[in-house]
Parts: sequence; C-alpha cells; structure tokens
Amino acid sequence: MWVKSFAVNSLNRLNSLSRSRKIIGGILVFLVFLYLLGSRIPSIGRKSAPVDETASLCIDDNLRFLRGEVKKYDAFINHNPQIVGEQFYPAYVGNGKVSVSLDSEKGMYIRLNRALSLPVKYYPIVTAHLDDYSSKDATVLNIHHGIAEKIQCFEVDKGWRSNCLTVESLVYASRTRPSVLVQDIKIRNPSKNSVVVNLDQIGQTQLKDAKVSKASTTDATGMSVEYTSTQGVILIPDSKYKVDIAIATVKIGPSVAIKAGKSVRFHVVTAVNYTQPVDIKSKAPEHLQRSVDQLLESVLKIDYASLREEHIKVWRDIWKSGFGISNSKAAGSLNGDKINTTIYYVLSNIQAPLHELSTTIEEKSKIQKTLHYPDRCYGGHTLLFYSETLWSEIKDEEDIADVTSTWMITLEKKGCNIIVRAGAEGVLQAILLSLGGLRFDDNHLEMSMEPKDLHRDLLFHRLNYGNNTHVNISVIVGNDNKAVIRVSLDRNDRPYYACDAGCIDAPIALSKEVVQFPVKRTEPLTSILYITADKQHMEELKHTIHVKEIKEAPAHEHHVIALHKHGHHFGGLPTIFWASLAFLIIIFHLFLFKLIYNEYCQGQDRYGRTRYSV
Repeated sequence: MWVKSFAVNSLNRLNSLSRSRKIIGGILVFLVFLYLLGSRIPSIGRKSAPVDETASLCIDDNLRFLRGEVKKYDAFINHNPQIVGEQFYPAYVGNGKVSVSLDSEKGMYIRLNRALSLPVKYYPIVTAHLDDYSSKDATVLNIHHGIAEKIQCFEVDKGWRSNCLTVESLVYASRTRPSVLVQDIKIRNPSKNSVVVNLDQIGQTQLKDAKVSKASTTDATGMSVEYTSTQGVILIPDSKYKVDIAIATVKIGPSVAIKAGKSVRFHVVTAVNYTQPVDIKSKAPEHLQRSVDQLLESVLKIDYASLREEHIKVWRDIWKSGFGISNSKAAGSLNGDKINTTIYYVLSNIQAPLHELSTTIEEKSKIQKTLHYPDRCYGGHTLLFYSETLWSEIKDEEDIADVTSTWMITLEKKGCNIIVRAGAEGVLQAILLSLGGLRFDDNHLEMSMEPKDLHRDLLFHRLNYGNNTHVNISVIVGNDNKAVIRVSLDRNDRPYYACDAGCIDAPIALSKEVVQFPVKRTEPLTSILYITADKQHMEELKHTIHVKEIKEAPAHEHHVIALHKHGHHFGGLPTIFWASLAFLIIIFHLFLFKLIYNEYCQGQDRYGRTRYSV
C-alpha cells in the first residue's frame, strides 16, 4: 500500500508544479538520460571490434618512448592506416650504395648517376604475419640514427593488450660498410599460448640472368647460418648499358613457433656489390659473387649490437652540424619536419667515405682538408624560401631520388662541386651554406640573405671554417619585430673576427661567448655578415664594398610575424580578451543557477503560501 500511496503523492506534487517548472524538470531529466545513454554507447561499440582497439593500444605502448624524438623532428611515425593529421614520411634507409624502404614493396635500389635510382628486382626485407589474428602496425623513421623500424602487434589473447604478440623489425644500411644492409627482427610472445609466426623472404624476382646458389657459415655465437647467393644483370632503361650485381642474404625458415612467454631474434644480413654501368655485351666479372660471399661471412662474425652501434655513431657524427628554424603556422610554410627529412633522404643517397672502413688514411686526410676549406661554396641566394622543387612532397623511392638529384645538381652548379665530393659531411655543409645564403669567398665567409627574409628565427650550428673551427650563426626576431644576428665559435684554432653589413665598424673578435650584430640594409644590397681569421683583410674589406646607403633594417610588419606565429594576419588575441570572456561565462552560469534556484526553491514556498491564504 505504501508504494501506491507514494506514487499518488508524487503525482499530486507533479501536478501542483507550474508549467515553467515542469518544462525545466523535463529538460533536466532528458539531459540526464542523454548522459547515461552516451556513456553506454562506447562500450557497445567496443564489443563489435575489441581486437582492433587492443592491438592499437599495443602499438601506442610501443611508440610511447619516441615522443621526445618526434617533438624534436628526429623521428617520424607512419601508422597503418594513417591517422588524421599525420604527415607521411617513408621509412627509408640508405648509405649511398644501397637503399630500401619499409613502406614499399619495390625492393632494393642501387646508385645510378647522382642518386639511388636504379631498382633491383630483389626483396631483402623479411615480413612477418599471423593468420586468423587481427593486427595493427606502424613504421618509424629515426633520422638521427639512420634506422627504420616496423612494429606489428597481434592480438592473441583477447582483451589483454599486455599479451599482444609484438614483431619489431629494425632495418639500416651500414654507414661503415656501404655494401651491407641489416635487418634485426625480435618477436615477443607474452601470451599464455604458443604461436606460429609466418616469415616471408622473397629474395630475387625477375632478375635477368639470375643464378642462385646456397651456402652456409657460422655467426658470432658459433651457430650455423645458411645464406643464398644471387648473381644477375640489371638493364639500364633507354640505354645500351647494364649493371652486373651480386647479392648474398641470410636465409631463414618460412615460419617459427614461439612458446608462451618467450621471444626469438633473427639477424638477417644482406651483402651487395655491383659494377659501374658497362656495355650490355660485356662479360660479368668473376670476383663479384665471391666478394659478397666473403663480406657476408665476415659481417656475421660481428655481434649484432656492436654492428648497429657502429652505424649509429657515424650518423651522430654526421648530424653534429645542423640547422634549426622557428615553427610557422602559415599555410604552405616550410618547417623543421620537412627540412630534416629532406636533408636525411639526400644524405642517405650519399656515401660517407670519411667513416668507411675501406677508406685509407691518406684519403681521409684529403677529405678532412676539403671539409675545412670548401673553396667558393655556396654561390647563390638562399634556398630556404624560393625553391619548391627542393622541398617537394616525398612519397616513395622515386621521389627521394628526384629530390636528391635536384639538390646535387644545384649544389654542384653553385660552386660546391668540390666539397660535395667529400661525401655526406660535405653535402650537409653545402646544404647548410645554401640555406643561409652563406658563401666562402677568398679569405672570408659572408652571409647574403636579404633583411626582408629574416622574419623567422634561424640557427646554423657548427659550420666548418678552417682547421678545427666551428661557427654558430643565429638570427633571432625580437619582440619589436626586428631581427638580430648572433655569432659564436664552438672552438677555434686562431682568432676570428666579424662585422655586419658594409663593415664600416671595427672588426669584433669572436669567441665561445655570443656576439650580437644588428641587421643592416645597404643600397644596393650586399651581404649582412662577414667572418674571417684575417683581421687586416676585414679592415680592408670595407673599401671594396661600394654602396650608396647603409642603415639598420626596419622592423618586420606585424601581419608578417603574426602570420607565422598564429596562422593569420590578425595576431594572437591579448590576455585581457580571454580573461573578459571567462568572466562573462562565469557570470552567465551564476545567473542561470540563481534563476533555477529561485524557480525551484523559493517559487515552491511562494506558490504554497498563496494557495493556502485563499
């Protein structure tokens, strides 16, 4: 009976409410219903595809440690399928002699002319897959280490991401041994079930006149290792020439069974050697096959971790010089991710003889001399803002080869033909000089960027100048929208001096302490900075710079700076605007709360008193 009485009383109270209170109460009940329904919808969606979500979480767990490198544009991640807002950069590795991409099925590439542009019908990369299991994968390009990695996660125990079977495949083209390509595979099975993983190793397909043989050797641990040895011919398109090539690759089984809670490793080494383009009728050299077999067997005697660290160290040495630029939100602007990846792809197409084991001491001495005294490189305007073909979008190996060829032709024709012969370090120095309009001329280094182009912060780090001397040059745009130049030395073997545009002021000595110069504009335009080790040369230099006028460059217009900082010409809204907006929102909600309180609480008593007083 009490239930019936409670229901009747509740209904009477509801009927006694005013129409406005009934409407507000109905809206509140409806909002609560939507909230409860919304909280249930995600769980319903998860039931339809729990495996994909778990595998995705597993991928995220494996990529979490890369956050720092990604923010610094030292590493780039490609999810499969690509996520919203993610820029695709091929997981590509190369050393100037051989290259391969983890995001491609085009096989291996070797050098033809200025780039690794000649495809080989040979697929050295081992791929892993599991039948009847859902999976997610992603590739990672670490440009600082010169390594590409593919991570695959398979859901073998449903509902537990910690039990995902993970395949990590790491690939690099050795910098110290340019004929060597390495793939290290690690498969971890933390689940409670034994799993059989299928391994696909294609090797050669449609390689002309291919001859394949098998052999065996031992690795660094004394274990027996089988490998296949292939020799064939690559015809150069639209010509009467060919390239004879020999390839030796470690052979692994078609599948591997991994027990619960266990892991396995594979160390797959590929050795490649080939000739220069020769007449199509010429006979293949007999030593070619024997050379790759010997190289493969010798590399297998090296511990895989030592071999990888040897390679990473070279890339770290190459990247000691570098370039930085402030991020721009302007549409179509060139930022650090595009600059870093483009430079990396170009360097991956260039050998580094200074670090290769086959380079003699005399040859290394000549290379170092070239790097320290780069002649008249670079002669031209900055390539940072006006050269779209040098910064074109890169999707595959052909794009990389095209961009590399364009860069190399540009540098060679602009006075850098000597320094680029020094290998990867020389090419990097030439690129850095071209970005800043920097040029070595007789006894000095000068910077010829126009003041109107200095609307973003720029940093040139460790530019080679003379024996054991490294120059740092930065352009900083201040709060007044004016740019200044800052110069310092990492180290120097003798005194160095600098002056700004026109060199009308006395030379200023450089050291590890930062020296600041104003950006000046001359009429006609001349360089904005000069650096030299010859003080007398700098004192005489001002008599050779003939201009009508020298004055400090004006501040950049506000809309130009705002476009880079905020993505539009209006600039960032002031703090007082956001504070005022927050204040208005708070006032509105307080008013709304008071309105509801008066309607429900005070309104009930008022209506009640009115009813009983009649």
